[in-house]
Amino acid sequence: MIPLISTLCKGPLDIAQLPRFWWKNLLHQAGQLNADYPHNSGALDQWVVDILGLDIDQTQAYLWNEKPDYLQFENWIQAHGTIDRPTIERWNKALVTRTHTKPNKIDETYADIGYEKNDSTEVGAVLLNCLQDWQLYYHNDLNGSGLSTPFPPLLSSTDLGPLGVCQLARTWLKTCLRSNDLLHPDYPDCADGSLDQRCINTLQLDQDETLAYLRDNLPTYLEFEAWVREKASIDTAAIAEFNERLTSREHIPAKLEDIHGTLHRPNDGTWTSGVLLNHLEDWKYAHTTLLDAS
Repeated sequence: MIPLISTLCKGPLDIAQLPRFWWKNLLHQAGQLNADYPHNSGALDQWVVDILGLDIDQTQAYLWNEKPDYLQFENWIQAHGTIDRPTIERWNKALVTRTHTKPNKIDETYADIGYEKNDSTEVGAVLLNCLQDWQLYYHNDLNGSGLSTPFPPLLSSTDLGPLGVCQLARTWLKTCLRSNDLLHPDYPDCADGSLDQRCINTLQLDQDETLAYLRDNLPTYLEFEAWVREKASIDTAAIAEFNERLTSREHIPAKLEDIHGTLHRPNDGTWTSGVLLNHLEDWKYAHTTLLDAS
């Protein structure tokens, strides 16, 4: 399976790359990690462990032997590592602006994405790595043999494609998973009042036409974005406003109780962020589904 949790996704400890490292190692232990993805890249994976003052072998042994959910992993880190906030802040900021400049890395990612070097000059590591993951997931998992049971949509609402629209990639993934009977049953696609619907409305797309295009054609993400560019009204101010509302929103009380129940954690008012809680809910469902299938 392609590890869809992106580098910039963070849990309660606010450490980028850590959730991706956790997920890759759980997939590896279960024999489900795609062969092209190392469980320890020797770069970002090693570095995030280093900044926490942890030993890589001890950390991986804990993940492989105990198979913790994400919150259990963060609790273990707090007990065994060092949480230095300035170091972590520098780390998070560095990942946002990181670039791919080595010719072999550009060749690899462009080939997987389908970019032509004569047509693209993109070097942003976050965007290129996301597009690479999404393209490989499409071919290997969504339409290949990587998924055999319904699964949560592990793209974050904040993962961005070239258009820079929050939720758009997640809407694409959820709809395509549902069309292949592979979307976890606890996830609706484009329910009334949902972020999917708000995203489509922000782009002034017709919802029925958009969903029909996705369901009938099952496009790659970049094919979907190309269709959106043809059909949508690209209002940069409206997109920026939507993105800001999405990233800063807090869940209503009923949703807070629901997600805390899924996490088996009392709602003590500590976590109210919609982005954070949706991450934790996704990762909890993914952890449970993976262990149940192992």
